[in-house]
Amino acid sequence: MKKVLTLFMLVMSLMIVSACSSAKEEAATPTLDDYVKAYTDAGAIERGKLQFENGRASNGKMLYLDNSPIQIMEYDTPEDAKKAQEEIFFLKKYSLKGNILLNTNNKEAKKIFDELK
Repeated sequence: MKKVLTLFMLVMSLMIVSACSSAKEEAATPTLDDYVKAYTDAGAIERGKLQFENGRASNGKMLYLDNSPIQIMEYDTPEDAKKAQEEIFFLKKYSLKGNILLNTNNKEAKKIFDELK
């Protein structure tokens, strides 16, 4: 009986540890809202939704930081973002991180994009 109980407790502990670690991985991926907050905290002005349908994105935002435009497009999955970037000519110059594509010439905006975790 002790062996069965010990084995059961071991299995339950492993399940809890694996469930917690996968939740952390999902939470580690920044969303469009995370990027918008980081940019507005840095002084960017939000100018509404970006016309993201042409890029097959699920969402998009247009912001301005020091009068420089920042275009952010969010896809459902990182695979969708990569596929769109490969297939749509104007997205090839966009920076890709996870399921987010960024287009800007502003160095500070690129730095924020690269550093956000």
